[in-house]
This record gives sequence, structure tokens and C-alpha cells, in this order.
Amino acid sequence: MDNLLPYKEQQDCIFHGITRIASIDPQELTPELQQIENNMAMAFCLNLWMFNRGLK
Repeated sequence: MDNLLPYKEQQDCIFHGITRIASIDPQELTPELQQIENNMAMAFCLNLWMFNRGLK
């Protein structure tokens, strides 16, 4: 990754992905999409934690 997105854009992209997956009917959500949603939520939290700790 040569061109990293600034923090705000990273969070916006991750949050957009989470909301797109969350908008899918839970009955139609595949295990793979559930795992992607969980991973994106974790990335969102870790990104926020790093920002708050001054690592970004």
C-alpha cells in the first residue's frame, strides 16, 4: 500500500462497507459476509483506537 488513505477517509470507507452489509436481510446473509462485516467492524475499532493513541 503505497498511498494510504487519511484516517477520516479510512473510517468512511470501512463504515460504508459495514452499513452496506448490514442492510442485507439477515436471513440472506452468508457466513462469508458475516465474517467480512465482523472484520470490518474490528478494523473500524482498531483504526479509532490507533488514532486515539496518537499512532496515526
